[in-house]
Amino acid sequence: MTIETFRHFFAWCAVINYAMLMLWFILHIVAHGLFVSLSQRFFGVSGEKYDSISLKAMFFLKLSIWVFNIGPYLALRIMA
Repeated sequence: MTIETFRHFFAWCAVINYAMLMLWFILHIVAHGLFVSLSQRFFGVSGEKYDSISLKAMFFLKLSIWVFNIGPYLALRIMA
């Protein structure tokens, strides 16, 4: 495997992961009431707690994308 292959791999991983993050954000905005009611029914989580957990998880995913996908991609771009 070449460096070029790894660069493409990390680039596509970043694109796919950002698409999943955007889908999650859109669902969070559009179906917020549904997700809050489901979390209250199944887990006993309040609406404020649900929002806090969801937004922290989105931030963690975004940070992980930067560290594990975009960081290596940029390092490979600089290397070659």
